[in-house]
Amino acid sequence: MIANEVRESLQQVCAVLNKHKVEYLVVGGVAVGYHGYRRISGITTIKPELKTDLDFWYKPTITNFTNLLAALRELRVKDESLNKIVFDPKKTFLKIPHPSFHTDFLPQMKGLESFAESKLRSSKEILDGNQLYILSYEDLIKNKIAVGRSIDQEDINQLNKIKKKTDPSLGMGM
Repeated sequence: MIANEVRESLQQVCAVLNKHKVEYLVVGGVAVGYHGYRRISGITTIKPELKTDLDFWYKPTITNFTNLLAALRELRVKDESLNKIVFDPKKTFLKIPHPSFHTDFLPQMKGLESFAESKLRSSKEILDGNQLYILSYEDLIKNKIAVGRSIDQEDINQLNKIKKKTDPSLGMGM
């Protein structure tokens, strides 16, 4: 099942990223699920053009990028493709294919100014013994608003409903 494959891959990728001291945040569908709206495993039935993925926002520094490349080599991403990459802190986006999903590494996130500030606000969780840093609810909503796709609007609507149920004083906010 895709959800199990994604969970196993999330655990494996985070373990290797942590080992190589890569500074990252889990973003996208996994962050949406963490904050209460679990749509990741069924996304292709809703929007067939959206392949299930794992999204990571990495700190866009040369040192961190070098650490990321070392981690990807350990994860057996083909060396020849990694050797051709020229680092640009605003543009070096990496897409790693897997049989039924892909992993994306993003150097920036629309609507969010500072990786460091977002990391300070992030949620820290343990998955199978590995520390994960997950984009905060507030930053996730800011990013979803800035990206503005229909799937992002649906995520915002569902997350706001969940937030309102868990803390009625918040209203529908954002």
